[in-house]
Amino acid sequence: MNRTQLLLLGVLLCLLSSCRSTGPDGATISRPEVLAHARKYTALTWQGKRRHAMHGTAPDGQRIDTPDVLFPKEKQKGFWWKEGQNVGMPYKWGGFDTPEQFTRRLEEEPVVYAGDYASANKVAGGDESVSRYAAGIDCSGLVSRCWGLPRPYSTRELPDICTPLSSLDKLKPGDIILRPGEHVQLFVRWEDDEHTKYRAIEAAGDPEWRCFEIIYNRHTLTTTRGFTPWRYKGIR
Repeated sequence: MNRTQLLLLGVLLCLLSSCRSTGPDGATISRPEVLAHARKYTALTWQGKRRHAMHGTAPDGQRIDTPDVLFPKEKQKGFWWKEGQNVGMPYKWGGFDTPEQFTRRLEEEPVVYAGDYASANKVAGGDESVSRYAAGIDCSGLVSRCWGLPRPYSTRELPDICTPLSSLDKLKPGDIILRPGEHVQLFVRWEDDEHTKYRAIEAAGDPEWRCFEIIYNRHTLTTTRGFTPWRYKGIR
């Protein structure tokens, strides 16, 4: 390759680099990095104490219901954590904690509570019903952290930094399955060659209010609940 060809190749590479999609802060992240971040949340081990449970009004005036076993099971399914060792970061409405922040905040004074489930009142109140006295993460907060975003993007905001995919079959690790205003899942992989089942990581309440890895039936979520596939512009 002569000097002229090398110069042309350099110009072409620069052009390609400038056209590459990036995230809102100009950064990119690889698919393995996204899944590695996600599994830090599902594998997080932490010590629950009685002081971390709350079913009442916090000092900031917000109602908190931590997803612990002290809450009557007949009132809400999916409440799971107990005193002692637990695995998986609890769900918190409006939460955006990293695993390190979560474990550190549990030792703070005044007390910080472990999680806060998405009650009907929380959902109706939106951002105004987020309590600073609870620690954890919610579905869109988890995706935002896994993508390395500088702030939490809500399920309504995520389409602004993503590209819609023409088909579920286009999904790759680190993409999302989204219903704006309701919920988002992080796609891990297909479980069969026919693409009828897929593995996802999410912060949700079914089967429990925490971060977990789960297998879903493609038809159920996309046909009956209206979820669609999206790709973060900063993923590589």
